[in-house]
Amino acid sequence: MIFLDDERNPPLGNWLVARDAAQFRALLKNHEPSIISFDHDLGCDERGAELPSGQHCMRLLIDEAMDHPAAFDHLRLVILHSANPVGRANMRGLLESAQRHGILPSVRLVEMPVTSHPLTTWRIA
Repeated sequence: MIFLDDERNPPLGNWLVARDAAQFRALLKNHEPSIISFDHDLGCDERGAELPSGQHCMRLLIDEAMDHPAAFDHLRLVILHSANPVGRANMRGLLESAQRHGILPSVRLVEMPVTSHPLTTWRIA
């Protein structure tokens, strides 16, 4: 399970945490997750420039799934836990478009809009 978020800690469970796009990319290349949970806004660099977002990471997932579909045979659930409604909609749109083209067809999408910390009350089955 991969949890992408620059601030929040994951709910209880055996989550691998990615705080930015580079960490997310590394986890995708080295693990075969069954669940991935996405935040959208991943902070800014030291100069205040926005870092690559969860939307960028969703594109990374889709690209990897196109190039190496067998590596994602175990992926069953994508969760969007962003408090940013526009970012969440954009990530949903990317995944739904990919699925219409046969990429990650068996992945279920769940949206869990977040308005506060922590996420410890999640129950992922």
